[in-house]
Amino acid sequence: MRDHSRAHLADCYIRASVAGRLTSAAIKQAITFPLAAALLTTAAVLAAGCSEAGSEGAGGSREVVVMAASSLTDVVEAVSAADPNVTAVLSGSSTLVAQLSAGADADVLITADAATMDRATADGSIRGKPAVIATNTVVLATAPGNPGGVAGLADLARRDLLVGLCAPEVPCGALARRALDEARIAASVDTLELNVRALAAKISLGELDAGLVYGTDAARAGLPTVNAPELDGHANDYYIASVSAEPAPAVAAVIDAFTEPGSVGAEALRVHGFGQP
Repeated sequence: MRDHSRAHLADCYIRASVAGRLTSAAIKQAITFPLAAALLTTAAVLAAGCSEAGSEGAGGSREVVVMAASSLTDVVEAVSAADPNVTAVLSGSSTLVAQLSAGADADVLITADAATMDRATADGSIRGKPAVIATNTVVLATAPGNPGGVAGLADLARRDLLVGLCAPEVPCGALARRALDEARIAASVDTLELNVRALAAKISLGELDAGLVYGTDAARAGLPTVNAPELDGHANDYYIASVSAEPAPAVAAVIDAFTEPGSVGAEALRVHGFGQP
């Protein structure tokens, strides 16, 4: 199971390992192309006989399955490296909530906004009390060298540019849409991505001229950013909660690793540019 936790997009883990273990090429494709990730996830959920969250690994240690927003990949990796019993499932928040609602096994959920956590709480998938662990801002990012000559947020309405946003059901997409609506800018959007990592990758590769991504993802990908005062004050809070109302000690310890001052997760959030709640 640790091989699955090393695969940083572990959607294939949720119910089964899709006719054995996914190859590294398949995992890379799933990370790069959200549709492929969705198909792999569906196949995994429909398959039978997988390990359940909370199962004991070799040596009797308790596995803790953490479902987390893809923008937290580096942070969850840090926690997983410090605790080998953590298995990460990384995807867009709305996808994770849908999987959890459909019966996917997990111990901890971390979403990139309140709305997706609220949905998981409302449908009974989450019974623990959510807590805010970080914030993240939205920025206007461009392809390397800014070949489209993007000078401000209003340029996203230019039809000669290739523009990308996250899908509106994804936290980064909902945040971008609010900012654009408040600025009264009708962006000429060419693609809507299911997670922010996929959007940042397309901008980085020059497949898009510009897009609205989280500041942390722009920094991670080394993307140029353009000053856009209209985006000031637009940020999302990240929420963490246990699936169970009474989490096992191992699960509580993992939550502490994200919430306690000076913890591995808290330090990783700081290092990777997330704001404090």
